[in-house]
Amino acid sequence: MLLEVDGLSTAYQGLLAIQGVSLGVAAGEIVVVAGANGAGKSTLLKSIAGLERPRDGTVRFDGGRLDGLPGHLITARGVAYVPENKRLFPRLSVADNLRLGSYLHRSKADREAPLERVFALFPRLKERLPQRAATLSGGEQQMLAIGRALMTRPRLLMLDEPSQGIMPKLVDEIFAAVTAIRDAGVTVLLVEQRLAESLAIADRAYVLQTGRVILSGPAAQVRDDPEVRRAYLGI
Repeated sequence: MLLEVDGLSTAYQGLLAIQGVSLGVAAGEIVVVAGANGAGKSTLLKSIAGLERPRDGTVRFDGGRLDGLPGHLITARGVAYVPENKRLFPRLSVADNLRLGSYLHRSKADREAPLERVFALFPRLKERLPQRAATLSGGEQQMLAIGRALMTRPRLLMLDEPSQGIMPKLVDEIFAAVTAIRDAGVTVLLVEQRLAESLAIADRAYVLQTGRVILSGPAAQVRDDPEVRRAYLGI
């Protein structure tokens, strides 16, 4: 496994948000983490990314320990995280937001090399390079947040609710981009409220409930589980 999470427990505001969570993500996969609001999905991603400190458990990436490392060192090891709130710099231009994602690369050529991949995925960003991030639509801001993460040249991209707050006509573009990112060799760990669409592109899935994994397996198997169909797909 490229990413191995074993027995992870993390507190949020004094309460355990995730409890003994274990999961694995193999290289070249899209893995979905599903669950209701408050199930601990975002806390899980933040714990992997070094933004929350776990109480117990381990996180390994390509065999090396991540738990206990600060976020910037985790990014340097090849793990990129796009949070639910995007965390763009609204007063900076699209170009400057993208450049901030490449700060790990020392030479100018290295810093700008990932731009063509980003523009191939999201041509709209190339058209809006001089614009301030605050002037973009919600969908364009999500594209920029993902593009900035790709500027770090990650091996694992973690996305927290990338379709949230996006016009329906742009949602398909985001999911197509996630598939293209995986096809380009970047492994994806995806938290997403649109479960049917995310399971359609995923290889495997985990379902969280009150901070614990209650179901896992191939995406098609999870999709066809009667409880998942009733609780999350409305079927």
